[in-house]
Amino acid sequence: MATAFCWASGTLMFTAAGRRIGSYNVNKLRIPIAALMVGGLLYLLNGSLFPTGGDTRTIILLVLSGIVGLVIGDSCYFRCLVILGPRQGALLGSLAPPITAVTAYLFLDERLGLLAIFGLIVTLAGVTWVTSDKKDERLDNREGSKTVGIIMGVLGAAGQSFGLILAKEAMGETFNPLSATFIRMGASAIVIWLFASFRGEIKSTLMELTSKKALYPLLGASFMGPTIGVWMSMVAVKLTQAGIAATIMSTFPIIVIPLTMLIHKEKPTTRSVVGSIIAIIGVAMLFIE
Repeated sequence: MATAFCWASGTLMFTAAGRRIGSYNVNKLRIPIAALMVGGLLYLLNGSLFPTGGDTRTIILLVLSGIVGLVIGDSCYFRCLVILGPRQGALLGSLAPPITAVTAYLFLDERLGLLAIFGLIVTLAGVTWVTSDKKDERLDNREGSKTVGIIMGVLGAAGQSFGLILAKEAMGETFNPLSATFIRMGASAIVIWLFASFRGEIKSTLMELTSKKALYPLLGASFMGPTIGVWMSMVAVKLTQAGIAATIMSTFPIIVIPLTMLIHKEKPTTRSVVGSIIAIIGVAMLFIE
């Protein structure tokens, strides 16, 4: 639930930053910023800037998890957000829990009980009911067509799911989730900036930081999303089944509703309220399981 709250906050701020400097620039900047923030947390909590423990296999799996989930998955997802808007983007993001549950069943032999499966379906039904509301959102056609947005959303959900599975396998029962987050972030920052360097984009990307209208939401989103949010997601996926964790995390569109009420003074529709209640009932079933 902490992950869902962080991701809801981050979604609004990342969308605001992305519409000013582009989703690709946002992803290039947020990952190294988050890596620095996670390193700071490691130092404060563990007395070290770098993670300790973990064998070669653990490190390799976490590096792959970061590249698949944070570089590929999130790049696709944030482009989807900018094209389709946070509501429709979140709808496609809700594909992540069933993908995670199926992948965990195939590769980790995680089996969900009947109540958990029913709770997963009820939760996703509530989230889908809310996020499929036909309320118009401003689209940014510079980033691509609606078809491109849908493709990016599906790829983003798949990337995030596979990233979670790799991270869960890497951590096992003993590896520190914050250390896992730092390895994922650090590897992702290196990969995405090597790619940016190859394309000669480093200077132009850093220049985007001079835009205060983009910088402030970017810093806030980097802290709430890939720093605290991803850390909490690692804790969640370590302590419970990946499908259940992914489903509870997917409720962040529900949390977006009260946040938009406070920030943008938007009134929720009856559909939003009903869908939220359905999703909460589904999450309750998952906790009972």
